[in-house]
Amino acid sequence: MSAQLFALNPAIDRDGVRDQLATRRFAQVEDVLRPQAADALWQVLRHETPYGLAWAGDGQPRGQFVRPEQMRTLSPQQKAAMGNGAASAAAGGRFAFLYGRYPLVEAYKENWHPGHPLYGLLDEINAPEAVAFARDVSGHDDIIRADAQATLYAGGHFLTEHDDLVESEGRRLAYVLNLAKDWRPDWGGYLNILDDKGNIVAGFMPRFNCLNLFLVPLRHHVSLVAPFAPVGRLAITGWFRNR
Repeated sequence: MSAQLFALNPAIDRDGVRDQLATRRFAQVEDVLRPQAADALWQVLRHETPYGLAWAGDGQPRGQFVRPEQMRTLSPQQKAAMGNGAASAAAGGRFAFLYGRYPLVEAYKENWHPGHPLYGLLDEINAPEAVAFARDVSGHDDIIRADAQATLYAGGHFLTEHDDLVESEGRRLAYVLNLAKDWRPDWGGYLNILDDKGNIVAGFMPRFNCLNLFLVPLRHHVSLVAPFAPVGRLAITGWFRNR
């Protein structure tokens, strides 16, 4: 696909985004991409991306990833064991997650699927315009690159409370580019921002073509996607980094 997938909307209120991040440490940007780019990216995520499974359970704080081709070889019992392991850890108050994932950096470097359009997306997110945008709104002039992953939260998927801080990885600005169409509030999958007491100070529905940004560290989680949700929560997520 030759069309640009990360074409930023020139009408973005950058001053407003900068003010939100400076005062609250998080911001939401609606209509962040040009409409044609957002629709094209949705098509790629919905119809052209083979997702593996990311999960973390007891004794696995950094989690594991099962590649797409490996998923096809697993029995229903093996798949259920991963989901049960993640749920057990979450029930015990430990960090856990379960969601579909396509890691762009790893797939790009190893050329998992030659010519896949998401490889071009990774280049665009690391292009001067996107990096300059991240520096401008975050106030972190040391940002030099971004990573990315395509994510699919289906029914029963979740991400428990954490703050994204990993000192060795240089994370400065986290982003969630939502591409779910016609999402309903009762389907879950919200990005919830938490205060020190665990109160939700902001909850963001995964609205189509809407970008959530927050400075690292910041406590947050992704709420459980309801089992009855008829579609998955599609997004591109990652961090702008200084190394």
